[in-house]
Amino acid sequence: MGCAMTVVGVLMPRFLLLVGWSNDQAYWGSLLGSPVWLLGGFLFFPWTTFVYGIVQVNGLSFLNIVFLVAAFLLDLGTWGVGVFAGRKQVTSSYR
Repeated sequence: MGCAMTVVGVLMPRFLLLVGWSNDQAYWGSLLGSPVWLLGGFLFFPWTTFVYGIVQVNGLSFLNIVFLVAAFLLDLGTWGVGVFAGRKQVTSSYR
């Protein structure tokens, strides 16, 4: 089950960004201003980049900022799971 969650957490937002970009390249280009930002978001913060692309159409209201913060925490959780999982394995191997 853990591998399935990892695949969803790592591949799904990148797939959604790729599909969104391929459908409307002009929107994503004007939204982020540079392909470098899109590539950086694609590699490091895909959920945040995807949610920003969705909520920016209506402006950044309070609810949209809540969605952005949740997406950012999801990105951090995707990066941090490996750190904490490896820490637990090392700790249990010494006992």
